[in-house]
Amino acid sequence: MRAREIVVLCTIGILLVPGFIAGQKKEEEAEKGQVTIRADVAMVSLPVVVSNKTGRRITNLTKEDFRVFEDGVEQEIAGFSATDEPLAIALLLDTSGSTQFKLAKIQDAAIDFVHELHPDDEVAVLSFADDVKLQQDFTINRDRNEYGIKKTRTGEWTVAYEAVWLALEEVLKPKTERTALVVFSDGVDTRSRKATEKETLELARETRATIYCVYYDTEADQYRQKPGLGYPTPLPPIIVTGPMPGPYPRLRPGKEYLEKLAEYSGGLTFDGNEDLRYAFSEVARELASQYSIGYYSTNQKRDGKFRKVEVRMNKPGLVARTKKGYYTKKEKKK
Repeated sequence: MRAREIVVLCTIGILLVPGFIAGQKKEEEAEKGQVTIRADVAMVSLPVVVSNKTGRRITNLTKEDFRVFEDGVEQEIAGFSATDEPLAIALLLDTSGSTQFKLAKIQDAAIDFVHELHPDDEVAVLSFADDVKLQQDFTINRDRNEYGIKKTRTGEWTVAYEAVWLALEEVLKPKTERTALVVFSDGVDTRSRKATEKETLELARETRATIYCVYYDTEADQYRQKPGLGYPTPLPPIIVTGPMPGPYPRLRPGKEYLEKLAEYSGGLTFDGNEDLRYAFSEVARELASQYSIGYYSTNQKRDGKFRKVEVRMNKPGLVARTKKGYYTKKEKKK
């Protein structure tokens, strides 16, 4: 499939994904000779990673090893995907001006990352700077993945919020398999007009995709010496409102943003400053260890309130990590 450029044409909330109707799902289950039909009920999907007391990830579990609770009430597990089932992964690379001195290093680490994934995992490569570009659509062909990564070029500004929104809503949402978004960025937005930080964080709570972030501190690259001159050349300014104490004040809000994206979706944030390849490698290991569990909530109220979710293990010594919960869709008054 030829690479194409994504252009956000509609206001947030107006764009509809073809074939997808929010809040409506019909599923048939054959249990004990009976068929149950659930209409207009959305399945709650949870990404789950299990580890033992030493922190080693456990990947040989079955549906019977898990128990799910919502607001303290146990739920019946209706869907289960093991760790070896394919994933659709959107790799989102920040190539704004602040990365121009490290682009080759970023590309090499990203290429190593896609080669560590399971052979059946599909990968789409996106980049963002002044706008968002789909460098390579979903494919299991690692040569095409690598080609898409190598096509990335630096820009000046950073539309981070638009990139996250577009990756989740337009690229990943139509996929039916397990999904994940891997974001490489300093998390700072300087130019988004069609999406906000709040909107993307709300989306992170609602999405089926798990978000993993690789944080890269670009503060040291914000200024470079001009040849023969004794003063720095500034890159496009990073705009932050309000005072931020401590070192690298401008980037701290960006790191906090990435941490929230990951936390709200059940993922993690990895520090890529010391060893970028290792950070991407850890993301690959996480993805290879992820289960997907689905259930239909016994609480059918549509009150827009937050539901706390907990996954417990039937085997002793194991701990499950997933998203903390989700907000229900609020029913509109007629």
